[in-house]
Amino acid sequence: MIVDAHVHVFRPHAVHPRTVDALAPAERDAPVEDLLAVMAAAGIDGAVLVPLGPEVDYVAEVLAAHPGRFGAVAVADAAVQGRTPGADPVAALRERLGRGFGGLRTQWLGEPGRPLAESPMLPVLRELAARGLPLWSYLPPEQLPLLRELPDVVGDLRIVLNHLGFAPHDMRVDAHGRPAFDDPFPAPVVETVLGLARAPHVYLMFSGQYALSTQAPPYDDLTGVVRSLADAYGPGRMLWASDYPWTRDVPGHAELLALPDAMLPGLSPGERAALLGGTARTLFPNLRPVDSQHVDSPYKEV
Repeated sequence: MIVDAHVHVFRPHAVHPRTVDALAPAERDAPVEDLLAVMAAAGIDGAVLVPLGPEVDYVAEVLAAHPGRFGAVAVADAAVQGRTPGADPVAALRERLGRGFGGLRTQWLGEPGRPLAESPMLPVLRELAARGLPLWSYLPPEQLPLLRELPDVVGDLRIVLNHLGFAPHDMRVDAHGRPAFDDPFPAPVVETVLGLARAPHVYLMFSGQYALSTQAPPYDDLTGVVRSLADAYGPGRMLWASDYPWTRDVPGHAELLALPDAMLPGLSPGERAALLGGTARTLFPNLRPVDSQHVDSPYKEV
């Protein structure tokens, strides 16, 4: 079972209000019907949906319409992060989980320069750990010291480092309408990601090469860092992902599915299966093979 561990689906802002920015202007559309068609063409069985921002309605509708096909990760807002006066962050998290989400993405863990143990988000991190749900980490450079503390402060929390552990900064939109970043792997970032590999509940997403490389697939300029990270984590703690819809047309899913063999030659069949879906299914056990989902067509549209 192949699982795409990180995709975005959304509608134009006028259809389903959502986060709007240079990457996802108000009129841009990435409906689940298109994702399902792309998955069918590529032989992908399931996917993990990530909203563009804290708005959850559209993704929640997709989850309800396609049980077993998708997992989903909610995006933390200020209330979930404990930064809204008078709001209960754990209650805010539970409201999202009650709509079918099985994880949380955040770009903030706490105030830089202060210990994680004092963060208002700490109760949410502990709630995720108690439920066995993953934290999708997409933290900018100033948050990396807090991330390094996290495995010791909340030891049983499952942490998934998005996009090879890259720390997002200075995003631009390229000629293909995709995010792009310069200087993606300075030494402190690589050292942080390698150091976190020592914690058994930290996972690494095998994705984002298109936005981090200056070359075409198979992104030879990233080979060294990718192999170092893969040696540290092993395929059993890595998750392949496309980052749809940004990669829908360029480079396309065929190129992305070829990357594990191109960048990590010598994978055993078991290691390849773990990277392409087995690891994701340990984090999202609701995902089921297509032939067990009891739908009229494996790619039935909503």
